[in-house]
Amino acid sequence: MKRLLSFTLFSLRGLVMLTAFLLLHSTSRAGNITVNLGVLDGSEVNSRNVFDFQVINNSNYSGDALIRGTLRYRNSPLQFNYSFHANLHSGLNQFSNEQVSSPTWNFSSNAFKELFFNYNKLPEGTYEYCITVDVKSTNPENVSNPVIDGCSYYTVNDIFLINLIEPENNAKIYELYPMLSWVVNYPFASELTYRIRVAELRHGQNNQNAITRNPPMYEDKNVLTTGVTYPMTAKPLQKFQPYVWTVDAYYKGILLGGAEVWKFTIIEDTLLKVIPKEQPYVELNIENGGLAYYAIGSLKLKYLENAFLTDTLHMSLTDEKGKQINLRDSAWIVNRGDNRKVLALEESANLKHMKEYILTVKGQTGNINSLRFKYVNPIYIKE
Repeated sequence: MKRLLSFTLFSLRGLVMLTAFLLLHSTSRAGNITVNLGVLDGSEVNSRNVFDFQVINNSNYSGDALIRGTLRYRNSPLQFNYSFHANLHSGLNQFSNEQVSSPTWNFSSNAFKELFFNYNKLPEGTYEYCITVDVKSTNPENVSNPVIDGCSYYTVNDIFLINLIEPENNAKIYELYPMLSWVVNYPFASELTYRIRVAELRHGQNNQNAITRNPPMYEDKNVLTTGVTYPMTAKPLQKFQPYVWTVDAYYKGILLGGAEVWKFTIIEDTLLKVIPKEQPYVELNIENGGLAYYAIGSLKLKYLENAFLTDTLHMSLTDEKGKQINLRDSAWIVNRGDNRKVLALEESANLKHMKEYILTVKGQTGNINSLRFKYVNPIYIKE
């Protein structure tokens, strides 16, 4: 009886150990094979480097493996996948274009396939590239043991492959229907179509926010050349309203990339003819409200004090309708003789371009002088 019990316990112990060995052998083969995509970190996948990865095999298995690769774009149907068989040996298995034989490919569209193989290029956007290794069991009765995927991520943003030319960034132009032109650095530029957008730049927005959020003043999604004239059929552009514009490039409907967003403003062609470059000092003592002055960002004021050794002038500003405007620098202490002051209107008041304003100056003597002028925003002056 003791012998039978001892044999039974030995058999159960052996069965448990055998089961543990088989489980350990199965999981170690899968768990000890890793995929290394480090060579592709920071690089765009293309038809020449797509197979540049390593499979590190620290298991006891050597033999046939099915290797699959998948590239998927986020928020897009664009994707491709491939598969091929390889002889996996212990240690480091290095793959490359030369070492992969007869892979089977599938693409989401023919245009995507052409772009990848013919032009060695991927579209704009963020993609995930994953490699999976399936090792075949030496026992035909056992199923395959899949290996955990190795993945890398990359964002394609070829902003410098499309360069805007004219109007240049922050340009001041005279044309209400300007020519908009750009160049592309793609070697297959003749195969591309372009989307152009023009939108208003509103207060508090940067160029990118404006082109993204504001409805376009003009948009054309099927431009075949690298330049267009703003059409007369589009919403008319207004003087002194800043606008932004940009261009995107497409290959058979697939977005390749976009240019930077640039800004331009239309100003009056006659503006520089009537405004002298050097603004003279205006003598307040002899002014009486006549409109003969332009203030380009500031007013140059001159005051001759004869009656007092020291006087404090109080200045106030109104628009042409008489509405009071807050003037931060409203007090001016003057001494006997020639006094000069540059009143920085850009910093002390929120004035509108080419609108009329009245500066009123009052001293201790009770004398009141007024100066009527037209404000010119310096950003709208073409240098």
